[in-house]
Amino acid sequence: MSRPYAKSRLAALLRKRTLELRPKSQIDIATEAGFQNPNMVSMLKSGAAKLPLDRVPALAAALETDPRLLLRLALEQEGFETAAGAIDEVL
Repeated sequence: MSRPYAKSRLAALLRKRTLELRPKSQIDIATEAGFQNPNMVSMLKSGAAKLPLDRVPALAAALETDPRLLLRLALEQEGFETAAGAIDEVL
C-alpha cells in the first residue's frame, strides 16, 4: 500500500493525538469528524490518505486540537507550504 504522506507533520500529529486521547478510539474520532469510512483516521495516521480540507474543523474538534494548526498541516499535505504560512499569518 502506498503511503505518500507517511512522513507528513499531519500524520505525526494524528499518531500523537490518538495516543493521548485514549480510550477514545480511532473509530470514535472518525465518527465525530464526520468521516463515512471508519478507517479514515487510520489511513491519515499511516499516510495513506491526505486530509480533505472540508474535514479540518470537525477533525480538529474530535482531536481536541487547534483547527488553525490542523489546517496548516493539511495545506502542507496539499503542497501549499507557502500558502499555509500566508493563511496562518492572516488568521
